[in-house]
Amino acid sequence: MTSSPRSPGNPAPGAATAVAQVRDLLRGGLVAATLTPFHPDGTVARSAVAPYAAALTDGGARGLAVGAHTGRGVHLPADDLTYLVRESAQATGAPVVAGLSLPTGAGNPDELVALGARLRDAGARALLVSPVPYADRAATVDLHVRLGEEVGLPLVAFVLYERASRLQYDVGTLAELLALPWVCGVKLALLDDAMACQDLLEVTTATAPDALVFTGEDRMYGPSLMWGAQAALLGIAAALPAWSAAVLDTWTRGDLAEFVRASERLDALARLTFREPMEGYVQRMAWVAAWQGLLPADVAFDPYAPVLPAGERASLLKQLEALAG
Repeated sequence: MTSSPRSPGNPAPGAATAVAQVRDLLRGGLVAATLTPFHPDGTVARSAVAPYAAALTDGGARGLAVGAHTGRGVHLPADDLTYLVRESAQATGAPVVAGLSLPTGAGNPDELVALGARLRDAGARALLVSPVPYADRAATVDLHVRLGEEVGLPLVAFVLYERASRLQYDVGTLAELLALPWVCGVKLALLDDAMACQDLLEVTTATAPDALVFTGEDRMYGPSLMWGAQAALLGIAAALPAWSAAVLDTWTRGDLAEFVRASERLDALARLTFREPMEGYVQRMAWVAAWQGLLPADVAFDPYAPVLPAGERASLLKQLEALAG
């Protein structure tokens, strides 16, 4: 995907207000990146969506990121993704940030723009725009311009570690995206690259001080807050959301002793779930969600998971029970 860069047009009336509203709604809050409940045959278990979404908000999530990487949004047909957004918004009344992604070698930006409009009409308050694999900087910026002009929702730029996205933004790309009037903030998910996380936080503060920085750093959650993130959008919050919310809440109110305790507990969960093979984290979080009663066990399934070792589920839940106890 290549293109020549173009300058953004004038924002639609109300765009600045919508961006400011999303920032105000989510600053200091937890957005849970939801799982998608799947039947073993790979179809979406639609009846489980609304109860699961409600359980997450009851557990401390202020908003929901639907169809993001944790929800396998890149694999979902448009009808399923639209359903997930609509059900989650209606079941909770919470702001829904809809994941927008393009499979490798499939589709084109026109399809993303059309899908963005569908998700807007289904109730999304913002779009989490995944990197388009192997795109260049000009094409990346152009896509965000088109989404802003043609869809009109606030956008969250998504810096996803390269192994998962095949395009990890550098500081120059992020600076250009943050200069666009529709981009309300950025989600940083660098996995284990502390230096890149710090560099991108620094460029955000320098170039767009009003932008909302979401940490998506499941394995660097506490440190990323200390480095300057002001909200969280986390896959680890797909289950046990209260544990993720506690880290953010204690940091925000300056209760450092409780922040350390909450961070230690959350980090212990992350060590159990966000480890190699890394893409197995979605299945592990689904097991945790079923253990907690957020999802029925028969739909706590990730059809896109790598092969995990025999006995891993039993071992994970045994360690989780000890941690929770």
